[in-house]
Amino acid sequence: MLKQAAHICMRQQILTRFLRIAILLLLAGFLEAAQRPKPAGPADQKRVTSSNPDRRRVLSAHPLGMYYYYDDSLGLESLSAHAAEMTLLGPQCFFVDADGTVRGGVSPQVAEIARRAGLPLMPLVVNPGFGRPGASKMLRSAKLRERAVTYLAYLAKRDNYAGFQLDLEYIDPADKALYTRFVERAAARLHARGRLLSVAVVPRFSDAYPDRSLTREFHTGEWGAPYDYRALGRIADFITLMTYDHHGSATPPGPVAGYEWQKAALDYAVMRIPRAKLLLGIPFYGREWVETPQDTTSSSLAFKDVKPLLERPDAKPRWDERWRTTWLQFREGATQHTAWFDDQRSLREKLQLMKLYHLRGFAAWRLGVEDPQFWPMAAEFRKKTPASSPGRLAKKRGGAASGRPALHSR
Repeated sequence: MLKQAAHICMRQQILTRFLRIAILLLLAGFLEAAQRPKPAGPADQKRVTSSNPDRRRVLSAHPLGMYYYYDDSLGLESLSAHAAEMTLLGPQCFFVDADGTVRGGVSPQVAEIARRAGLPLMPLVVNPGFGRPGASKMLRSAKLRERAVTYLAYLAKRDNYAGFQLDLEYIDPADKALYTRFVERAAARLHARGRLLSVAVVPRFSDAYPDRSLTREFHTGEWGAPYDYRALGRIADFITLMTYDHHGSATPPGPVAGYEWQKAALDYAVMRIPRAKLLLGIPFYGREWVETPQDTTSSSLAFKDVKPLLERPDAKPRWDERWRTTWLQFREGATQHTAWFDDQRSLREKLQLMKLYHLRGFAAWRLGVEDPQFWPMAAEFRKKTPASSPGRLAKKRGGAASGRPALHSR
């Protein structure tokens, strides 16, 4: 009897110890769970985003006017004079290297001008020299993609940017899905920190690549092939449709962004990207072709370079009704000069096109090369364009708008 009582007592002691250990383990688990960071829920995300005034300013702007800046004296002069008239500034100053490192930065002078004007910054991130091999190396490695995304999230928070615009170009068409994956991951990381992500895309005119178009004007080329408009339109906060370089150094003389060409690019884009997310790219620069009996060369033109040409008695400006762009032509001996450029009149046509398609806004490349008369014209245009909700416009217009799915030295 004594032995049996001893065994019972021992079993009770073991059970009591086991229960104590189990209770301690449960308490430790509860404490650990309470201290572990929780995933951001809707309320948390709202607190993050609402704390970023630059984000709110950008998202509430209708129409949104984004202006690109390239580091030169003309651009700085224009920025200093007109910063208060802009919604968003996109300095082209960051590069993503083949190893996923993101380098660069906004100059202190530009940052100070933007700060004084309360102008949000959304720097551009490009692949150096629009090099394809480096972009492919980064995109084809999950580790390198994640490194680049980590850099972007860190830099946006450190320097208090509204976000970034990805402007990777001349991507291998075979990397189309990988680029979309990279954009998706970058958007997720930036959004978690209350920042925005936008993407610049080259115009497309068809889903097929290579397409069967026989005309240069409406042809989806190698530069446009890597962009999945539907997927990017779902992921990004907005998309810049770079509707310029309609004609360039490798083509005969013609407009940088002809009206009908821009319309064709928009017709394709708005069926795949919500209009409330779409910015129409407009060029501030022009181009001059010099044709001799031996060859033809061309170069980009700032508007200050156009003024001396306009003063020539043999260079009367002309208006092309199809392309709705100004041009001029003159001869010097056996050499013929042809210049196409966007002045106040043609830029107004482009802003009207933005309004006609009920787009979110426009993005202008680049500050410092524009017709000075653009600024009073744009101010007048804004007064006559009532602010509108992109959501209401999207539902009204239907289609994709309903939510269905050399560096720029120009």
